[in-house]
Amino acid sequence: MQLSEREFLKFNGAGTDNPKRCHRCEGIMVYQKFYGPHEHFWGWRCICCGEIVDSLILENRNLMATGQLRR
Repeated sequence: MQLSEREFLKFNGAGTDNPKRCHRCEGIMVYQKFYGPHEHFWGWRCICCGEIVDSLILENRNLMATGQLRR
């Protein structure tokens, strides 16, 4: 189950007055488009440490936290 863009933005609090903060370094996250060799996607990138989070990354982290996905 992949999160829709709307669910992803809601999960990350987009549209609020508070800037999104990086879980790694507490830096500010910016929402941007990323380009791959065969596709593009939208996600959040920390302007301090470079951490990238998109809906697939969040989904996999949630599955790992619940034990449904293993390393």
